[in-house]
Amino acid sequence: MLPDPMPYFAELQDPRRETKNKLHKLTDIVLIVLCAVLSGVEDWVGMEDFAEEKEEWFRTFLELPNGVPSHDTLSNVFGRLNPKAFAEVFPRWVSAALPSLSGQQVCLDGKTLRGSRDGDKAIHLMSAFAAEARWVLAQQAVGDKTNEITAIPDLLSMLDIKGALISIDAIPLPSGGHKWDARKPLPRPSSRDKPIMCWH
Repeated sequence: MLPDPMPYFAELQDPRRETKNKLHKLTDIVLIVLCAVLSGVEDWVGMEDFAEEKEEWFRTFLELPNGVPSHDTLSNVFGRLNPKAFAEVFPRWVSAALPSLSGQQVCLDGKTLRGSRDGDKAIHLMSAFAAEARWVLAQQAVGDKTNEITAIPDLLSMLDIKGALISIDAIPLPSGGHKWDARKPLPRPSSRDKPIMCWH
C-alpha cells in the first residue's frame, strides 16, 4: 500500500509568487492531479471535474481554502513546477511502499504520450514498472536527438535495483550483448540489434 503522499510532495517548491491571486495551496493542486491521474483521468478539464465530484472526500485530507482549483490553474501550476524536483520526489514516494526491489521484476518500456505531438516532435518517456506491485516506479524523458537506450541509465539511477531482474521489451542492443551490467555504459546499437533480457 502506498504511504501518505503529503510529506513527500510538500517538499516541492511553489513556483508562484506570493500575491492575493494565489488562492490554492500547492499540495492541494499536486494531490488533486495525482489522484486524478491514478484514477485514469488524462486531461485538465477532466481533473477539475474529478475534483468537484470528489470534493467532499478531498476535504478529508486537503484544505481547499477557495474550493477546487480550475483546470487552468491545475495546468498552469504543473507547467511551472520543476520537473527534475518532481521526478526526484515521485520515485521516493512510490519506493517507500516497495523498499526493496531485490527479487522483483522491473520492466522497462518506452511510450509516446498521446496528444503530445507538436509537428515532428512528441514527448517520449521510458518507464520502469514493478511487475508484481503493478505500478510505475519512475519515468525518464527521452531526448529529441537520442534514443531509448541513452535514457535507461538515468532511469535506473533513480532506483535501487540491487538484486532486481530488469526486463526490457524490444530495446535493441548489438548482437551478442544479451547481458548488461547497469553500472556500465550501454553499447551503441547496430543494424543487428536484438531485444534483450538483462539483469543486475
